[in-house]
Amino acid sequence: PTPRSGGRDSMAMAMLRRVAVVGAAIASGVSADDAACSATGTCARDSALLQTGRGLTVQSVAKRAYTSDCAATLKMKDHHSAACVVTREDRAVLVWVPYGRTPGWDLPGGQGRDEEAACETAERETLEETGMRVRAVRQLAEGVFHCELVAESACKNPVDEGFLGKLWASVNDLQELQYREGTWGDKLSLITSALGKGPALVQTGAGHAAGMQASAAALASMIRQRAKGVTSDCVGRLQHWSERNSACIVVRDNRALLVWVPYGSAPGWDLPGGWKHDGEAACETAERETCEESGMQVRAVKKLSSNVFQCEIVKYDACRNPVDEGFLNKKWASREDLDRLDYRGNTWGDKRGLLKQALESSSPPPSLESEPAWPDVCGCKMCRGEGFSSTTQQCSTGSDSDPNEACECLRRGAAEGQPLVDACGCKACEGEGWSSTKRACAQGSETSVAEGCQCQRDGGRPIEPGEAPATPAA
Repeated sequence: PTPRSGGRDSMAMAMLRRVAVVGAAIASGVSADDAACSATGTCARDSALLQTGRGLTVQSVAKRAYTSDCAATLKMKDHHSAACVVTREDRAVLVWVPYGRTPGWDLPGGQGRDEEAACETAERETLEETGMRVRAVRQLAEGVFHCELVAESACKNPVDEGFLGKLWASVNDLQELQYREGTWGDKLSLITSALGKGPALVQTGAGHAAGMQASAAALASMIRQRAKGVTSDCVGRLQHWSERNSACIVVRDNRALLVWVPYGSAPGWDLPGGWKHDGEAACETAERETCEESGMQVRAVKKLSSNVFQCEIVKYDACRNPVDEGFLNKKWASREDLDRLDYRGNTWGDKRGLLKQALESSSPPPSLESEPAWPDVCGCKMCRGEGFSSTTQQCSTGSDSDPNEACECLRRGAAEGQPLVDACGCKACEGEGWSSTKRACAQGSETSVAEGCQCQRDGGRPIEPGEAPATPAA
């Protein structure tokens, strides 16, 4: 986390005092691990300022005191800000961040240090904010890791802003909390994912682990039964296996379906969609949620963004028994209506832009083969709907080249001195992607194949071998 403002002189004196503590510890024969996080529970956050003999820095030895071997086990080389979702039984830890424009509950995490892998940043920041030593066991999203608890009170003396207020939240608690805005993406979805899959990753007794796995299998079975007859074969057809909250844009007679959501901080018209179930692909979530909110069975036919699909109607009144919030009021909106509506806030990105895109393409589209064969950074024909599939390890229609894959492709194919940027000019290796809402590269966004193609159209020309892509005008 970014420390609250304070005098530079006092910060400098604090750093010097920490250097003196660590230096005294080393001089008196105390191990560097003890200096970094001693038996009394003191975490020396700025120990990296000291250099020791024989080419060994205090940073390199102190790091072992509060981070694990996650960089090796997770094959993690990226360096950036990161956070942990720490789970225990059926709860996840959140910390209260009282400063900034939007104080609220957040994941423990913060800014990375030089040469510190992202998973190590997540582990260290969690220790410094909660006192708990953790181990990153799985990457949930760019900059967010599922972490297991190693020691409850590993450090007792606070650094920087001090230990933050903690809350062990259950799934039922999550909807009622006030969250800090602008950090770590879709926190609710990430926490839910970790709580749904976390137990099998934690080292436990064989009987307990078997019980948890059986519970997970039962949950998956229930979800499959609930969705039976409502979802299509979209996973195989669109080659889309990722799991995330998602929505549908349903078009009929040049009008798009919207539902009125009366609850939350910003009620308004929205796309039918909602929360994913564990083991459910994003396109299946969009199909199921549309049926549950509108009564109509639909089929996802095209991916419009990372969590929005264009869907076609299969059957009216397929879902007759309301679930959760019940059926919502519906509206079929024309293109002319879109600029006059009050939309629900903070859901599904640029809804108006996605709706216009879907309505414009609702007439029979030309064959994708007639589209330009412009390659993305992985060589996939983005204007023809191709992206790199992590599962098949090849270009595939309906897939998106995610940031990690895009970064690897860039590193393999870039000429010396060539910028490592994707089709929209975003630095994929630094966690950037194109945001259709901001019309700019943004941390935490992903450049979809449609966005990459549009960026090149806006730039006026395709990518030429050996040159950086054209960056769209804002």
